[in-house]
Amino acid sequence: MIRVVWGWASRIVGWILKVQLTRYLKKNPQVMIVGVTGSVGKTTTKLAIAKVLEQRFKVLAHPGNYNSETGVPLAIFELESPGSVFNVRGWMAVVREMNRRLKRPLPYEVIVQELGAGRRGDIRYFSFLKPRIGVVTAAKPAHLKGFGSIEAIVDEKFSLAEISQLALVNAEEERFAPKLATMEASKLHTYGTSKGEYRYSIRSYSAADGFEGTLVLGEERVDASARMVGRHMAEAVAAAAAVGALLGMTPDEIKAGVERIQPVAGRMSPLEGLNGSLILDDSYNASPEAMMASLDTLYERPGRKIAILGGMNELGSDGEKYYRQIGGHCARLDLLVTVAKLARQYVEPARAAGLGDDKVRCFDTPYEAGEFVAGLLKHGDTVLVKGSQGGIFCEEATAKLLANPADTARLVRQSPDWMRQKAHAFSHKRQST
Repeated sequence: MIRVVWGWASRIVGWILKVQLTRYLKKNPQVMIVGVTGSVGKTTTKLAIAKVLEQRFKVLAHPGNYNSETGVPLAIFELESPGSVFNVRGWMAVVREMNRRLKRPLPYEVIVQELGAGRRGDIRYFSFLKPRIGVVTAAKPAHLKGFGSIEAIVDEKFSLAEISQLALVNAEEERFAPKLATMEASKLHTYGTSKGEYRYSIRSYSAADGFEGTLVLGEERVDASARMVGRHMAEAVAAAAAVGALLGMTPDEIKAGVERIQPVAGRMSPLEGLNGSLILDDSYNASPEAMMASLDTLYERPGRKIAILGGMNELGSDGEKYYRQIGGHCARLDLLVTVAKLARQYVEPARAAGLGDDKVRCFDTPYEAGEFVAGLLKHGDTVLVKGSQGGIFCEEATAKLLANPADTARLVRQSPDWMRQKAHAFSHKRQST
């Protein structure tokens, strides 16, 4: 019964906010919207695009992952969520503030907005945004429980290309290849590192220094560095450069923007750890292919390699297969630390692949996992922290490892509302302070 009432309340709130946002956009027809969707890489790509576009335009890009029916209007109005949909007073205050802002023009030329999807139809819901460019990053086995199949995920993510004036699709994602043939050639553009109309061609990469490469912008080429951690981050750089080119920016402007791109909180963000260690904080979320890519980045580092891994939510009936795959890929670790029940599924496949019992530890909470690893860190160690957000919150393990406590502000989900949710999630378990 509570779930039904919550569903209706969410729809009512979403409808009210959609009406407000529609009014806002109609009053500001000059503002171009760049929509970004995909199973992975939405926020990193969004913020990379924004950094490039800022070299010419006034740009709005919400720093968080406000990408839902309620989140998108809040992001564009630059407002924070009051929390539960049952917080009537809080939502009334939001609507009142929206009405005030409707009286003023939007002070931006471009809005870069990520769009999330957990089930069929979620992306087409946002067709009222009328995106100038729709950027589609990837279709991976994430939210399989809601979609039922990878084919449904491909259809849903690609639908942003179909509802946008111009489509910019990741040519490295092979699952999109059949879809590309169905698109009108005049509106379709592609990006990538080895494929695509717009590319970031990599000459060199190191997990310490990032990328050196050449931006291929149609007939134009320009060398550019990108200080990102993880080979898979180069695709976000290519997307950002492509959007800049499609909006008429010069190669020099695009280069300047690319070289200002920074790692995003919770997405392979390098942080100084205790005793001269390095923390790769990838705690925002987790899916199978992203987990593999993050582990591969860890393996490129010198010294001891430690992974604190939470589970991967919403994998549906295919979950066992993906946990076996990731667990087997953990065999090269010096230490595997798991957080909560789901993540224990990595352990047996890791052992079967050769990881010794002395290299595995399992904990119920991120606090316990972080404290354990903090007690054994040495100079030159690298720790990867990664897991899904729902009920796992691996960023709290990262917090225990930081050399500088002030760097907690650089972690995801640190707002008062999130901290209340975490306190509730772990209230039945003993936490260390």
